[in-house]
Amino acid sequence: MKWGLNVKFICYTVFIVVFISLVFSVVFIYQSKKALVHEFKTRAESLVKNLALNIEMPLLIENNESLESLAYNLLQEKDVQSVQIKDQTGTVFVEMGKDQKLFPWQEEKIVVPVYFTLEDKRDSSQQMPLFFEEGEKSRQTENQLIGSISVVFSRKGIIKKLNRLRWWIFIAATMAAIIGGMAGLYFSRTLILPLQRLAGATYSIARGNWEERLENVRTDEVGRLTESFNMMAASLVAKKEELENTYKALVQKEKLAEVGNFSMIIAHELKNPLGIIKGSVDILDKPSTEAALKTTMIRYIQDEVLRLNKLINDFLSFAKPTPPNKSPADINRLVKRLAEHFTVPAEIDKCITIKADPGNLPKIDIDEEQIYQVLLNLVNNAVQSIDKKGTVFLETEKGDTVVRIRVSNTGAKIPDDLKEKIFEPFMTTKAQGTGLGLSIVKKHVENHQGHITVSDRESGGTTFEITLPV
Repeated sequence: MKWGLNVKFICYTVFIVVFISLVFSVVFIYQSKKALVHEFKTRAESLVKNLALNIEMPLLIENNESLESLAYNLLQEKDVQSVQIKDQTGTVFVEMGKDQKLFPWQEEKIVVPVYFTLEDKRDSSQQMPLFFEEGEKSRQTENQLIGSISVVFSRKGIIKKLNRLRWWIFIAATMAAIIGGMAGLYFSRTLILPLQRLAGATYSIARGNWEERLENVRTDEVGRLTESFNMMAASLVAKKEELENTYKALVQKEKLAEVGNFSMIIAHELKNPLGIIKGSVDILDKPSTEAALKTTMIRYIQDEVLRLNKLINDFLSFAKPTPPNKSPADINRLVKRLAEHFTVPAEIDKCITIKADPGNLPKIDIDEEQIYQVLLNLVNNAVQSIDKKGTVFLETEKGDTVVRIRVSNTGAKIPDDLKEKIFEPFMTTKAQGTGLGLSIVKKHVENHQGHITVSDRESGGTTFEITLPV
C-alpha cells in the first residue's frame, strides 16, 4: 500500500498531538496523584494525632465510655474505616469499624503512640492538631507512653478522583486527536493537495501531454511553484517545437546529403558503361568496321546495358523496397533450390562448392522471392570473398520461437572495424560495386521482423546468420 503525502501528513499530525497529550497526561496525573496522596495523608495524620491528644486522660484512667465516644466521633469521618485503641501492654480497649470490605491497595493504616504529658509541661503547641517532628521526639523522651491508636483510612475517594481525572484526560486526548486530525486534513488539503496536483501534472507531461497546465489561484509559495510549473511546461513545449524543427532540418540535410551521395555514385557508375557504349557505337558507325568487330561491339553494348539495368534495380530496391507479400513457405525448399541452381560464373575462374544442411523447420510466413534474393546476395558475397577454391555452407535451424539461417564461407574474414559498417549503404571494399547489396539484404530481413548478424567462422571464414520469427 502506497501512502500519499496527505495520509502521511494527517497520521503524523495525529501522532504528534496524541503523543504530546499522553506525555502531558502522564505528568499531570503523576503530579495530581502526588498532591492528592499528600493531602490525604496529612489530613489522616492530623485526625489521628488530634484523637491521641484527646484520649490521654480517658486512656490513663481506662474510661471505656469516653474512649468509645471519641472513637465513634472519628469513625464518622468519611474516609475512616476502623479505629483501634490499645494501652501500653497491647490490651485493646476500643475497636470499632464500618461494615465495608476494602482491598489491600484501598487501605491506608496510620498508627500513632499516645503519651501522658504532665500539666506543668503542657504548652499551647501541644494542643494544636498538627505535630512537628521535634515536638514528637521530645514527647517520646520526656513523657510516659500509655498506649497507641491504629486507624485505617479508605483510599477509595482518592482512587475515584484519579479515575475520574484519567477519564477526563482520555476525553481531552481524544478531542485533541480529533482536532489534530481535522487540522491535519485542513493543512493537507491546503498544502499537500496542490503538491499532488503538481505531481500528477508532471506525470501527465512525462507521458506526452505537453498541453497540461494548472490553474493558479494562490499567491503563496505553492502558488509561485504552480506558476513556475506552468512556465516550465510552456518552455518545454517551445523547446520541443524547436527540437522538432531542428530535427526536420537535420533530416532534410541528411536527405540532401544522401541524394548527393546517390547522384555521385550514379554518375560514377554510369560514366564507365556509357563511355564503353559510346565507344562501341562510334566503332559501329564507321563503314570500314569489319563484321566480326561489329559483333564484339554489339556484345559489349549488351553487357553494359545489363550492368546498367542491374545498377538501377539495386538503387530502386534500396530507395523504395517493396513490402513483403507473405505466405506460408518452406525455407528448406529455398535453400535446396539455391544450392542446386547456383552456378559460379566462368569468368571469375573459381572452384566453389555449395553445401546445404537443412534442419527440421516448420513453414513460416515469408515473401519467398525476397528471402531467396537475400540468400542469393549472401551466397554471391561469400563467393566473392573466396580467393580460388572454397566452400559455401547453407544451414537452417529451429529455435524456440525463431528460425535461423546461416550462410558461411571459407574465404577471408571481415576485419572487426568493418563488421559494424558492412550493412551501411555505399559501404564496399570491392573495386566495383555500389555497396548496396548487404544494405538491401538487411532491409528485406527487417521487413520480415527479423535481424541479421555477422561473425567469424571458427575454422576460418565468415558467417552471416539470419533470424526470423516463427
